[in-house]
Amino acid sequence: MLAAEGAEEQRAHSLAATSCSLAKYSVTLYNGRAVPSSKSSIGRHSERSINTLDTSATPSCAQSASLDSAAGAAVWLGAQKQAHDWVVTFGGDECAELVRAAEGIRGRSFEELRREDFPIPRTAAKLAGVAQELERGSGFVMLRGLPVDVLPRDLVQTIYWGIGLQMGIGVSQSVAGDRLGHVYDRGTGEKERYYTRGGALEFHMDPVDVVGLLCLHPARSGGASRIVSAGAVYNVIRAERPDVLEVLCRGFHNSRRGHGVFKPSDRVPVFMPGSQGLECYFLPATIRQAATEGCPLSARESEAIALMEEVANRPGVFLDMDFRVGDIQFLSNRTILHARTDYVDYDEPERKRHLLRLWLMMPDWSPRPAAMDFQERVDRAGGGVAPARGSAG
Repeated sequence: MLAAEGAEEQRAHSLAATSCSLAKYSVTLYNGRAVPSSKSSIGRHSERSINTLDTSATPSCAQSASLDSAAGAAVWLGAQKQAHDWVVTFGGDECAELVRAAEGIRGRSFEELRREDFPIPRTAAKLAGVAQELERGSGFVMLRGLPVDVLPRDLVQTIYWGIGLQMGIGVSQSVAGDRLGHVYDRGTGEKERYYTRGGALEFHMDPVDVVGLLCLHPARSGGASRIVSAGAVYNVIRAERPDVLEVLCRGFHNSRRGHGVFKPSDRVPVFMPGSQGLECYFLPATIRQAATEGCPLSARESEAIALMEEVANRPGVFLDMDFRVGDIQFLSNRTILHARTDYVDYDEPERKRHLLRLWLMMPDWSPRPAAMDFQERVDRAGGGVAPARGSAG
C-alpha cells in the first residue's frame, strides 16, 4: 500500500484518470422495457440517453452516477436477442475458398503471415461485415458452417488464423508465444488463466480488442458461452446502486504478471467513454492477483465485483450461446463480458470439450481510453503478451 502521505495524491490522480462521461448513442437501451429484477428501477430511466461527450469538461467518477443511461447497438438485453441476429453462416463456396487459401500457406509460421497471404475475395466482404458488427454493432457474432470435423487439424488452425488476418492482427496469448490458445480442462486447478481449467467461469473480458473461440469439440452437456452487454450491466448498476458505480468507475489495480511485469497497474476504470460509446475493462482474475501484490481490496470494492457478477447473471440480461462443432464466436472485449456455464465432459480425452482461442488487435479501430491501455510489454499492434526471448512465437 502507498504511504499515508501519498494517499491524497493517489486519490486525486485516480479521479482525474477515471472520468466517466458517455458519448451520445443513436438508440435508447430499453425501449420502455425494464430489466427483470424484483428491485429494478430501470423503468424510470428507460427513455433517457446521453446527449453529449465534452472531453474538455469530463465529470469525475463521483459525478458519474448522475449521467443518463448508456444506449446504442452495443447495449442490449439477452431476452431481446434471437439467433438470426447473431449467427452468420458460411456457404459451400465460401468454405471451399477458405480451404484453398489455407492450403496455399499450410505449414508457414503464423507470425510471418499477412492479410494478402490469405486471399478470399468471395468471403472477405462477409468478414468485413463481422468486423463492423464487432466495432459498431452488438459486439458479438457466431460464424457457422465450417466443416472442421472433416478437415485436418492443422488446416483448421490455418483457416482460423486466416479469418483473423482478414479482420485484424493476431497476437500472442502468453510469454510462451502461443498464437492459438487451447481451451480445455487441464485438470491442474490453475486459477490464474481462465482457459486452462474446466467448470463454470465468472464474467470477464480478455485484454485485447477481440477474442475468438472455435469449437473443435463441445462438452457432453452444458458449457455454453454466456455473454452480456457491458452497457446493460452499467445501466442496471447505475439505476440500482449508483454508489457502487462510483467504485467501479474509480477502478481497480490489475496484476501484470502474465505480461512479465511484476508491478501492478495504476487503477483501471471498469467503465469509461470510448470513441463508439461506453467501454469496459473488467478482469477479476488479475484484480485478485493484484490484491496479493500489495493492492488489497476494500469491502466496498469486493462488493462491487460481486455486484457485477450478480447483475450479469440475471435472467433476461445475459445471453447463452451453445457451441456446435465448427462454430467460431467473435466478441468485442470493449463492450462484451463473457463467462461459461458449468458442464459435464466426456471421459475419453479425445472427446473432451476443446476450443481454440484467437486474440486479435484491430488497428483500424480507434484507440482504447488511455487508462485502459496500460500494459508495458505487448506483442504487436499494441496488444497481446510479449513472447519471452527464445519462445516458439
